[in-house]
Amino acid sequence: MQTSRSLVGTKPGYILLISILIIGAVCSVILSSLLLLGTNASHVSVSVQQSDEALQLAQGCADYGLRQLRNSLSYGGNEVLSYRHGTCELRSIGGIGNTNRLLCSEGQVGDTVRRLEIVVNQVLPKTKIFSWQEVSFFSLCP
Repeated sequence: MQTSRSLVGTKPGYILLISILIIGAVCSVILSSLLLLGTNASHVSVSVQQSDEALQLAQGCADYGLRQLRNSLSYGGNEVLSYRHGTCELRSIGGIGNTNRLLCSEGQVGDTVRRLEIVVNQVLPKTKIFSWQEVSFFSLCP
């Protein structure tokens, strides 16, 4: 009659081998997770940078439009300005004359777009801004 022996008792190297395989698999999963997290973090970082640049372009375009409006109250806008990293669009300026003017600008870098709506109470002699706000979609602009 043969007695059955367990593999553990006769081959102690199997425990070490199985332990190494399990530890290796766990380490591979952890390493893969860290690599994916790092990749996602870099994508988020690029998106945040593009968003900041798009807002800067929109603000610069708005400042340009206000300066042009101060130089000539008949300035109508409708300009697209191109820069190294993106573009900004100054939409048609609403209103007539020195008071109650509406200026809208949009900055775009890559797929990221930021929009500003500016309501100007008075252009000259001193420009008085009623509101300057970032919007998701233009609601006041023509």
